[in-house]
Amino acid sequence: MRVLRWMDKHFEEVLMSVTLIGVVVFMAVHVFFRYVLKSPLSWTEECTRYLFIWFTFSGIGYGIKNASHIRVNIIESFWPQVTRVFVWIQDIVTLSFLVYMIPAGLGALDYFYSNGITSPGMRMPSWILYFSLFFGLIMGVIRMIQRIILRVTKRDITDKEADAT
Repeated sequence: MRVLRWMDKHFEEVLMSVTLIGVVVFMAVHVFFRYVLKSPLSWTEECTRYLFIWFTFSGIGYGIKNASHIRVNIIESFWPQVTRVFVWIQDIVTLSFLVYMIPAGLGALDYFYSNGITSPGMRMPSWILYFSLFFGLIMGVIRMIQRIILRVTKRDITDKEADAT
């Protein structure tokens, strides 16, 4: 149970940290080979790009979990009394959008998996890259459901923000 709690708290952080470290390391290797050894590696730039895409889609769940996504809060600024209702509407719209996008993510994943398309530099199966979209959407849905449950049980981070206004 302790492992599950730790994973719930830190899963996205660990994944994002590993991918960001990979981006830095592979970009440094790329720069070293290109400018110092005058012999660029073809796969490092592509690997960096793919890791950055994984980093980005991993951030969907992280942003939802920490309530740190960019959002329009002009209504909350002018009418703080409707903040709770507006936050619920935002969450429902976000959850609906994420669920709506899952079939598109699955469609892209299926296309690249079934056609056996590989990346040009690394010859890596392209479905691994497109799995990041599906993974990010699923993590977003899971984190949004968690957030709604926490809001219902009055333990959500945004409720504390709303009470402060």
